[in-house]
Amino acid sequence: MKKRILVSSWLMACGLVAGAQTVPLSAPGGAVTVQPGSGQSQPSAPGTGPSASGTAASQTPIPAPSVPELFVNGFGRFADPTLESLIQLGLTNSPNLRAALSRLEEARVRVRVAQSFLLPSIRSSALITTQSLSEHRPIAIPTASESLPRFQLNTFQLLPIDATYELDLFRRIRGGVRVADLQAQASDADYRAFRLSLASDIARTYLLIRGNDAEQVVFRRNIQFRDTTLSIIRERFRVGLINQLDVQRAETDYAGLQVTLKGLQRARVELVNGLAQLCAQDPATFTVAPGPLPAGPQFPYTGVSIEQLQRRPDLQGSDRQIQLAGAQIAVQQATTRPRVNLVGSGGLLSGRIGAWLVPTSATYLVGVNASVPLYEGHRNRELVSLSRQQAQTSQQVYQQQLQLAQREAETALDNLTLLREQIDLQNQTLTLARRTEQYNRELYLKGLTTYLDVLDAQRTILGAEQQLVQLRSQEAQFIVALLRATGGDW
Repeated sequence: MKKRILVSSWLMACGLVAGAQTVPLSAPGGAVTVQPGSGQSQPSAPGTGPSASGTAASQTPIPAPSVPELFVNGFGRFADPTLESLIQLGLTNSPNLRAALSRLEEARVRVRVAQSFLLPSIRSSALITTQSLSEHRPIAIPTASESLPRFQLNTFQLLPIDATYELDLFRRIRGGVRVADLQAQASDADYRAFRLSLASDIARTYLLIRGNDAEQVVFRRNIQFRDTTLSIIRERFRVGLINQLDVQRAETDYAGLQVTLKGLQRARVELVNGLAQLCAQDPATFTVAPGPLPAGPQFPYTGVSIEQLQRRPDLQGSDRQIQLAGAQIAVQQATTRPRVNLVGSGGLLSGRIGAWLVPTSATYLVGVNASVPLYEGHRNRELVSLSRQQAQTSQQVYQQQLQLAQREAETALDNLTLLREQIDLQNQTLTLARRTEQYNRELYLKGLTTYLDVLDAQRTILGAEQQLVQLRSQEAQFIVALLRATGGDW
């Protein structure tokens, strides 16, 4: 009678495993929260955050920043609201990104400064002076007297206006404006490249956390099953159906699973702290609730085209550097041409205050000033040569970066293709391992094999499940790499 009860309990425990086989290898949904005291609150996934418990009114959500569609369409393909909220949080609070934005604004200001040289320059100032000439001042015509009468010279100049305007005949100023504008475009490309890099790092770290969560689900499920199995084995040993060796093997296996689970928890803490730093949050108050590993989107193309790679911000920045070098050549060539300026000044000039405001005190000066460099030690010629060499260097750098982008994209795409084939094979392996474990379990219940064979089959299932989760996590990582290699979206 006791033997039938133990066999029934064993079958019930095995039923737990059979039921667990139909459960996805991931945890239920999650949310991102910041504990009180951090001064900030983060949006949570639907049905998992504070709003699910009726406390949403006490949460003040951070307004979503103006994220370009590039990021929304790219990382939004994972269909994970928590991931999107983390990316927005990092793009909003990152001090490095704010510094990059400040540099972009500086470049835009330089464009307006360069444009100001296309307009006339007008200045005005008041001049009131008095000068007493020495009695022994030199004179051109000698006189009989050794000294001259002291002479007082007063000057009153009201509303003098000085104006200059350079005729940009050889497009030197316009070339400078073009250079400043290209520099601003290069800074904008650098800013967008940093945004993409930050978003990719956040997505990569977040998906590593989700992969860790999925591995923990596998180990917790196996620990729960081994705990039930260990209780049954101890009871079978108590009634004398098995020896103590089976009990010791089960206890050792159970303890090993708990040690591995603790290691996964420790690794998750490190990943969450790294994610907090990327999002510019306090690691002491930043938490990420357990959640499922999102399914990766499918890449709809068999290869990555040059047009897709040219949308990358870093390649666009390199292209602007090539154009910038070409514009600098034109500016340096313009410096060897004559510079023509229109000059003029006018105002009221008088030596006495009384005659200051009469029409006859008006004075003006109008003229043309032209200058051309004759000899400056071949400086201008060498500067032109330097600009041409810089243009060639920029082209080589662009080709190098394009080759690197092609390699990154093809590597990610090839790994994705092979990983998905490997995942299919791993699913087949897992199915076979479960059948083997079921067959060994039946033989063990009939007394035809030892518990060591059953334990070995269960370990095989655990290894197959863990490897399947790791392959899915690697798949997500290569999807992020492909998104980054194609400029944020395909």
